[in-house]
Amino acid sequence: MFSLAFGFIDSETTENWVWFMTQLKKALGECPLLAICTDACKGLEIAVGQVFPQAEQRECFRHLMQNFIKRYSGESGGHMWPAARAYDKEAYEKHLDIIYRGIPDAKLWLKKHHKLKWMRSDFNPNIKCDYVTNNVAEVFNNWIKDIKDLPVADLADKIREMIGLLMYRRREIGEKLDGKILPAVLAILRAKTRGLGHLSVVKYDHFTAEVWDNCNHRFVVKAQLHECSCLEWQHTGKPCQHALALITAQKARDVKMEDFVHEYYSVQKFRNAYARMIEPIPHKDKWPKLDLPIEIAAPLSKRSVGRQKKNRIKGCLEGGSGGSKSGPNISENENEKTKKMIRGKARCSGCGEFGHRKSSYKCSLNGTKKRKRKIRKNTTKGWTPKDLLPGSPVPTREQIMQESPGIVTRGRLALLMEEGASQDISPPTVQPSTLTKKMTPKRAKRSLDI
Repeated sequence: MFSLAFGFIDSETTENWVWFMTQLKKALGECPLLAICTDACKGLEIAVGQVFPQAEQRECFRHLMQNFIKRYSGESGGHMWPAARAYDKEAYEKHLDIIYRGIPDAKLWLKKHHKLKWMRSDFNPNIKCDYVTNNVAEVFNNWIKDIKDLPVADLADKIREMIGLLMYRRREIGEKLDGKILPAVLAILRAKTRGLGHLSVVKYDHFTAEVWDNCNHRFVVKAQLHECSCLEWQHTGKPCQHALALITAQKARDVKMEDFVHEYYSVQKFRNAYARMIEPIPHKDKWPKLDLPIEIAAPLSKRSVGRQKKNRIKGCLEGGSGGSKSGPNISENENEKTKKMIRGKARCSGCGEFGHRKSSYKCSLNGTKKRKRKIRKNTTKGWTPKDLLPGSPVPTREQIMQESPGIVTRGRLALLMEEGASQDISPPTVQPSTLTKKMTPKRAKRSLDI
């Protein structure tokens, strides 16, 4: 994630988007190769077309699919994702024909409402970015989720601080990197070379060959030109699986993976991207004061109806909904462990400590005390059979009666009778007046009969 610019607007209108794109163009300048991926916002689409007419306009495929599944359903709709991810034009058209046969209205709907480029086969291969979604924007939204409630001046200052720290950490990482290509990219390519057993290589030269797969599909690889007939290498700048099969088949020891990766992933490009330093700013008391012709007041915000939501509601196509893990296949012990883990991860929004909530008495900033539990009515105080530890002496009848002056139940009477029989002591005498005060006449009569 690399932040270019951020702004504050009252609503997503065409005028506001044109203003924002105009400011963005001042920061970027004239870019010969530029691709801008937007969501389904029509105002943003119009603004990009006006300010960046030479840019390649792309549309987030996830937003497209959200609109698609609202209108159409069926098995043929499952070919939308393979069609969007296909680099080859023929493969894209093959999946699209299946969709049009199953859903005839989809062709007219896509041409009318989604005219931008959402398929990889139409992307410019000179732009080494094959993303079909703009999920990187959601990363930024999640990054600033906890500070969105701040005032505008404090929010801008906090975002500036976060971006400055991010670029500083990236500069530190760039200083420690060695080699020509980023180690993370090389590690991914080396991991892909372990699963190439389904490919067979027919060499015509050291770096030119035909690669066959299990489906008898043939691909032409020219490693020196960084080309493959599947077109993945041209779009991403990283060798595809067919190119990796040819590279790993070389017997020469001086062949390096770094020589077949585009300079887009070089260490020097990484260092240049984060070379700029965000200037620190003193406290707002030291800021220069300006005499404005008008007094600027707080914006008039429009509060929506209902509870204000901070977290974005995930769609049906996204995973990680965070639902309960309990189910028919999970035992009760596992459910209890899961609940304990969730309680242990609870974090107080006041003091920031784990293990309690903001309204708990454990919070040092709350000021509340632990509530005393109210004693239920008609409960017996004193000794109960559960309090008797194994190996401890059995209390006598007098001790039980002194410590348990409450209701005399049939169970307690039976226990006293057994204790009296073992010590040759007659059963305790129960006063009728005591029973009638705390027991119903019916239950008192039953106890006396025993």
